[in-house]
Amino acid sequence: MKTSFIFSLIALVLAPALRADQVFNYPSEKPIFSIAFPDAWKIETGDQSLSASSADELVNMELMALDAEEAATALTDAKESLEEELKGIKWLGEPEKGELNGLKATFLNGNVTLEGVKMAVNCAVFAPKAGDTFFMLFNVVPLESLKEHGDEIEKVLKSIKGK
Repeated sequence: MKTSFIFSLIALVLAPALRADQVFNYPSEKPIFSIAFPDAWKIETGDQSLSASSADELVNMELMALDAEEAATALTDAKESLEEELKGIKWLGEPEKGELNGLKATFLNGNVTLEGVKMAVNCAVFAPKAGDTFFMLFNVVPLESLKEHGDEIEKVLKSIKGK
């Protein structure tokens, strides 16, 4: 009995440390969703944007708020912009529609080689159930770094929740 009490106490003390993530309500003035990043990641916030990067800077995520009229063309605009910036990008099919934690989402994924490094390129537009503000999340990450950071990226995506 004493041993299980000690283990329970240790678990309670350590639990907050294991979940020590940086949680952001976005946009800060009228939040439509929340997202959490690992505690060691660097976060920079702007009026309508947020940038997050892993401590080793191999993973970079950009988050932008979009008005309803921008959301309709956001992926098309992002695709055109990325094609100009990332010469040789290959899209992995058409945008896919789905849902993530109750938010409607459209995903666009591709690959590109930059300076000999194979990169994954991902864009997503999320639509909360209510409101006229949407948001776009995108990143360009070396495929090799997914071995090290794949779990963190998955955890960030699973943390997205509508308000």
